[in-house]
Amino acid sequence: MDALLQQLEDALGGFASDPRVVLGVRILVGYIVVLWLACALWAFVDMRRRSGSLVAPYVTATVVVLASPILFPLALLLHVVVRPRVPIAERRLARLREAALESDVELPACPVCGRPIDTAWLLCPRCRATLAHVCDRCGRTAPIEWDACAWCGATFDPPGRSVRTAR
Repeated sequence: MDALLQQLEDALGGFASDPRVVLGVRILVGYIVVLWLACALWAFVDMRRRSGSLVAPYVTATVVVLASPILFPLALLLHVVVRPRVPIAERRLARLREAALESDVELPACPVCGRPIDTAWLLCPRCRATLAHVCDRCGRTAPIEWDACAWCGATFDPPGRSVRTAR
């Protein structure tokens, strides 16, 4: 039995001493170390994109580095689970989209064609519907629904734009 173990040891020793095997092992170890450090850099950059914290990227990269070249896949898995889902830029873009939609909703629309209009317009540029009165007394614009000028008190006649003074 000892002779069999001695032959096995000699065969493995001869295999391990071959220069091609030594070179291959060194290349493999170098590749794993470079991959380990590249993953630490990726975790750092990814956390900077996703977190507003100044400390979080450094903590994440440190955890990956301290996990050693053997356990760094587990540290990366932990990073992927713990990190914020959405990057900061996407959150800002979503807030800008919401603000743009809110500003579009707040724009008044023409009662006839539904296009956005300005509150100071007298006519809709698209369908030519009357949108406001011009007070002959003070010259201010009032919405078409108003029966009287809010600034001077003049009343508007329903069919036309003539003005009579309030008593």
